[in-house]
Amino acid sequence: MASTEIKSEPALITGAYQTRIASILRKHKSLGLTILSLVLGFAGWQILSTVFLSPFLVPPPVKVIKAAIPMILSGEIFRDVMISLSRVFVGFIGSVTAILLGVILGRISILHELVDPIVELLRYLSPTAMIPIAVIWFGIGEMSKYFLIFWGTFFIMLVNTTAGVLRTPIARQRAAQCLGASQLDIFAYIVVPSAVPYIITGMRVAMASAFMSIIPAEILAADSGIGYLLQNSSMLLQTDRIFVALLTISVLGFLCDRALRLIVDLTLARFMIPN
Repeated sequence: MASTEIKSEPALITGAYQTRIASILRKHKSLGLTILSLVLGFAGWQILSTVFLSPFLVPPPVKVIKAAIPMILSGEIFRDVMISLSRVFVGFIGSVTAILLGVILGRISILHELVDPIVELLRYLSPTAMIPIAVIWFGIGEMSKYFLIFWGTFFIMLVNTTAGVLRTPIARQRAAQCLGASQLDIFAYIVVPSAVPYIITGMRVAMASAFMSIIPAEILAADSGIGYLLQNSSMLLQTDRIFVALLTISVLGFLCDRALRLIVDLTLARFMIPN
C-alpha cells in the first residue's frame, strides 16, 4: 500500500505539471493568433488603400499613424478619449440595473408575460432614433449622452439576463429541491450561476453597443469627444484624422472587452463552464 502511494505522488505531480503547461500553451496560442489576426488585418488595409482604392478616401495605416502622432503629442486625442470613456462608463454602469430587472422577470412568469411585449416594442428603437427626444428631454448636456448610451445597452442586458434565468436547467432545480433546498437557496446557488454566462454575454454585447451609441450622440450634440472629432474632421475633409478617430474607438472597445473578459476569467471562470 505504501509503495502504491509513493508511486502515485510523482504521477499526480506530473499530471498537474502537464495540465499547467497545457494551459500556458493555450494562452500563448490564443495571443499568437490574436497578433496574427491584427497583422493580417493591417496588411489587408494597406493593400486595399494603396492598390484598389484611393489613399485619400481610405488612408493607409502608415498615413493614419503619421496623422495620429501630433494628436498624441499635443494631448488632443487623450482629452477626447477620456471624455468619451467617461460618458460610456456612466451610461454602461447605469444600464447594469437591467440585470436586476432581468432576474426578476425571469423568476416571476406573470410579470414577464406582462412586461415582455413592452420590452420587445421598445428595444427596436435605436439610440440614433432617440437623439431628438433625448435633446428635448435633457438638452445638449451630458445627461442626453448618458441617456442614449443607457438606452443602447439596457435592453441588451435585460433580454440576455432574462433568457439566462428562464433557461436554468429544471433538473438542477428539482435535484436541489429533493435535497431540501429552499427557494432562496435554489435562486442563489442554481439560478444565478446558471444565468452568469448569459449575463456576461449580454454585458459584452452591450459594451459594444455603448461605444456605437456614443458616436452619433457626440456628433450631433457635443463639443468634445471622439464623435466630435469625427464630425469636425469630416467637415474639413481630413480623412486621415477621421480614420484616427475610427481606429481609436475600435481600439478602446477592443481593450474594454479584453478587460471585461480578464475580470470574468479571474472571478467568474467556474460559472462559464458549458452546461
